Amino acid sequence: VVDVFANGALNFAKELNLLSYIYLPQSAMLLSLYFYSTKLDEILSSESRELQKPIDIPGCVPIHNKDLPLPFHDLSGLGYKGFLERSKRFHVPDGVFMNTFLELESGAIRALEEHVKGKPKLYPVGPIIQMESIGHENGVECLTWLDKQEPNSVLYVSFGSGGTLSQEQFNELAFGLELSGKKFLWVVRAPSGVVSAGYLCAETKDPLEFLPHGFLERTKKQGLVVPSWAPQIQVLGHSATGGFLSHCGWNSVLESVVQGVPVITWPLFAEQSLNAAMIADDLKVALRPKVNESGLVEREEIAKVVRGLMGDKESLEIRKRMGLLKIAAANAIKEDGSSTKTLSEMATSLRGF
Repeated sequence: VVDVFANGALNFAKELNLLSYIYLPQSAMLLSLYFYSTKLDEILSSESRELQKPIDIPGCVPIHNKDLPLPFHDLSGLGYKGFLERSKRFHVPDGVFMNTFLELESGAIRALEEHVKGKPKLYPVGPIIQMESIGHENGVECLTWLDKQEPNSVLYVSFGSGGTLSQEQFNELAFGLELSGKKFLWVVRAPSGVVSAGYLCAETKDPLEFLPHGFLERTKKQGLVVPSWAPQIQVLGHSATGGFLSHCGWNSVLESVVQGVPVITWPLFAEQSLNAAMIADDLKVALRPKVNESGLVEREEIAKVVRGLMGDKESLEIRKRMGLLKIAAANAIKEDGSSTKTLSEMATSLRGF
């Protein structure tokens, strides 16, 4: 069983006449994009194609160019060429494990099964998430503070373990949270011009120093700001948490689904925009802030979307849909659930080897 980036190991399995599998810790929608990449390359390379025209991936919600994974934004780049090369390798293994479940992505999974016709076999075996947060820093402070808040009153704000914002966007987010008047728990990281800077280097400066002047004093009764890390699993599972402003990494998407917490999407890189499109436009369990012409989400828009998720009538329908997904996620991994059955059937098929 190999990761998609270690697909060269599939050659050894073939040489030794072994069964081989790829584990894709992401969505069926992303897998659909891999299988559809050759056709999509033709579409994107066509000079006659209108850039604003939605892209139809079989079984998935139509998406726009801006929602394609980052490598697709430069068709001549190494990242895009690497994606196309990896896509060819998905036909090699005997099966592909996906960290999703049938009830979450039924359209994409059914379309994929029809496309591959049994080779490779597809195994949706999720949701696979951590059940405990790794680390202790800020943990007690976050949970103690949440214990004092009303149910579903707090917006949790986090961009994963490495996502960063520019200083200008960092400021707009701070002012937007303040302007919303809603309670918030914000995990801050020092601003950077590189959106994935948190993955590339250790934080050497106190990120709280970059907050707008007087912000912490003005919002001390409204929110809690913690540097770098929070116990996300426990935060999302806390009764006080009513929303999640997220970068939409797939782990965070699944964690929000498992805990039944609706989302404000804020994708930064990789396939996060694809995930954002799915949960906002297809599953309709998330809101998407509007971005201005310079690529900035302004404070007024942030405040509007936060209020929308945390208070008005629209949020009731979103919460209802996310609540149903939470039940479906729990059922998928029960003894008779769809993901458990899928894994059991796969294990049973190995007995003849």
